[in-house]
Amino acid sequence: MMVTMIKNFEAFKEFCLVHKNVKKCVLRADLNLPSGIEDLSRIYAIRDTVLDVLGMGLNVILISHYKRPSIEDVSNQKYSLRNIVDKVSRVLNEDVHFIGDSIFDIAPDSVNSKITLLENLRFYDGETKNDSKLAERLSKFGDVYINDAFSVSHRKHASVCAITEYLPSFAGYSLMREIKGISKVTSNIARPFTAIIGGSKISSKIEVLQQISKTADNLIIAGAMANTFLAATGVDMQKSLVEPDQFEMAKKILGESAADIVLPMDFLVAGDISEMGKNHGIHEIPEGFACFDIGGESVRAMSGIIGKSKTLLWNGALGAFEFSNFNKSSEVIAKFVADKTSNDGMISIIGGGETVASLGNYRDDMTFISTAGGAFLEFVAGYELPGVASLSSD
Repeated sequence: MMVTMIKNFEAFKEFCLVHKNVKKCVLRADLNLPSGIEDLSRIYAIRDTVLDVLGMGLNVILISHYKRPSIEDVSNQKYSLRNIVDKVSRVLNEDVHFIGDSIFDIAPDSVNSKITLLENLRFYDGETKNDSKLAERLSKFGDVYINDAFSVSHRKHASVCAITEYLPSFAGYSLMREIKGISKVTSNIARPFTAIIGGSKISSKIEVLQQISKTADNLIIAGAMANTFLAATGVDMQKSLVEPDQFEMAKKILGESAADIVLPMDFLVAGDISEMGKNHGIHEIPEGFACFDIGGESVRAMSGIIGKSKTLLWNGALGAFEFSNFNKSSEVIAKFVADKTSNDGMISIIGGGETVASLGNYRDDMTFISTAGGAFLEFVAGYELPGVASLSSD
């Protein structure tokens, strides 16, 4: 979908100028913050939109999901958005009024705070079913709707799709930034174009692998995913994580790819992830050992390819970077990409939570970092995202 076809924030402002009775805006955010770390990037992502809406004199009703509760968990405070109210307030520098009651028990007209946060959308069975009853009820809390949560826009959920049937609907700044940023690797691509696809499983990234293998000049496959590709070609990966049921798919991608596919030539291997790894070639993995990171020769080969590239897409971890004994490749490649971006103007598009986390201190040097995971992959793979399609100006 072309960016110009989407009703963006400028269209929202024009609508509000014409319709003077608009007083409240329901804003879909992604406030599903990661556990265990202080990563507030998803709150910062909506900051500009929220503050501009407030600046227009409208109240904001924030709606979001949080974690993956079942309907039976509705009273479990572990899954309540109450847990992040202080963080939202801190980033927005505004008081946030939280309402933990069911939206079916609240009189929408009574919600008049400058910023209100409603309870976890996943507490409602109709959310993931794109239920019209739930969507209609959510719509009663506002006069207009803004989707500023690109990361959930691949889901046909009530707060993403069905709600647009009941309210004039627009895209927020963050959603538009995501589309414009990721579009640099889907259209008018500056070449040579190199993609690094990592992570643990082919099965979760089949579509993006197939698409990228058609459009990229170079496709570097890393992470545990590379184990399956190598095993499919006959390499004995010993105790490494492998998906035997994906061997045929791996062979298909290797055989039909228009891109030059690059697989690791060596790995850091160990008997256990708690041990220090030793560098071994792919045909020299000791019996009973497993691969936990790509090796030095592979890193040098990757760097050589990236060094000649004008555009880079990176999705998926290169190794078990969460463990300090296996984060070397991530650290070296992240620094190299950052330097190439800053000094040579390479376009670097990074997506996926693990990938972003592996960047360490080099996040600010990348061209664009997506806050999305599944939506990022589906957009790159060429799928129309239902949450974006519902904001079309057509």
